[in-house]
Amino acid sequence: MFRVAAIGDLHIWGPIPEFLPAELDGLHERADVLVIPGDITNNGLITQAERAAELLARAKIPIIAVFGNHDRRTLRRRRYVDILERAGVTFLEGTTLTLGDRFTVGFAGVGGSGGGFWPDEGPDTLARRTSQLLAVRGRREAALLDAALASLDTDYRVVVSHVAPTLTTCVGEPSAKFFLLGNSELARVVDRHQVDLVLHGHSHRGFPTGRTPGGTPVMNVAKNVVREMVYLTLGDQPPARAWRPVEATA
Repeated sequence: MFRVAAIGDLHIWGPIPEFLPAELDGLHERADVLVIPGDITNNGLITQAERAAELLARAKIPIIAVFGNHDRRTLRRRRYVDILERAGVTFLEGTTLTLGDRFTVGFAGVGGSGGGFWPDEGPDTLARRTSQLLAVRGRREAALLDAALASLDTDYRVVVSHVAPTLTTCVGEPSAKFFLLGNSELARVVDRHQVDLVLHGHSHRGFPTGRTPGGTPVMNVAKNVVREMVYLTLGDQPPARAWRPVEATA
């Protein structure tokens, strides 16, 4: 089995989530990789990156991340990335990373962008079609993901995105925010490439599990949604969620 731990939207700035230090200390015994789908820090400040790096270095396993909208606020992007890379974080920006021994797991990642989920999901109105056409960044990010997935020749394919590829994991958010939470262009790319699993965050009041219109499993692992580290395995069976109770530590 290849074991994946995932949690997003840590928004590290001052206080650290109570469960996280102890969870990271023993993570190498429970997982082969940690996936953070964006917003590691709250404002992209270098001091926040340093605090996050000190914390994440305790994991002692590879960490895969993408830039979230809060990470993008950094004014010193290269410095920000360098600090977190030294803690073991690999940022995927239209790029890939392959892990695994007995079988290979290819990760492809983009931060993604809003744009909405119409007409694939939700009512097809002129206003919503127009909004989607204006989401230039969303289409550009989808094209980057398309190229990254096309380059992967692995047993399993996992997509990491900050925003959602489907409306099904945004249920619980105000409908007026759907345009900001993701876009259907990502789902079209995912379904073209026989992806096994999508991990995303960004939607703090959404739903933890869903599927793209083509049936690809999607998990919203934003901290405010899942409340704790999510564990899942890739192996002989399809991806399966494995929730583990976490005791808060002082």
